[in-house]
Amino acid sequence: MTQPQNPQPPQPVSPPAQTPAQQPVQMQTKAGKCTERILKSIWEPMNLLGQSLIGDYWKTVYLSIQDAIALCILLKIPDFIGEKIFHTSFSNFGLCLKENALGASRYACFIIVASDFLLWILIAGRIIGRFWADWNDLRNGKK
Repeated sequence: MTQPQNPQPPQPVSPPAQTPAQQPVQMQTKAGKCTERILKSIWEPMNLLGQSLIGDYWKTVYLSIQDAIALCILLKIPDFIGEKIFHTSFSNFGLCLKENALGASRYACFIIVASDFLLWILIAGRIIGRFWADWNDLRNGKK
């Protein structure tokens, strides 16, 4: 014989707490609030102008510009580090050949110049890829 089980009353379920990714970002410092205000005062008119001039393609242009800015900052980091360590700005392979063949600065120069070159290839590839995708969408009538 089975014994009857007493059903438990349902417990109220509390709503899940917001994860940090879902919470709105709120600036805590005066500098953060000031920076946010400045960026919004620049972004809102620029966004309206871009939307009115080129419509839906504004997002593609904006993302390409954003990528270019981020990658240009990345381009400057290795050069800045090389300049602080070796006190020389490495801007092309010709300067690398003038360095001592057995010195670390020559190999650091080659690495910095090659990384700059590869990042520029990446910037160009991303812009060309976005253009190609939008061109195909335009030809196929998807936008």
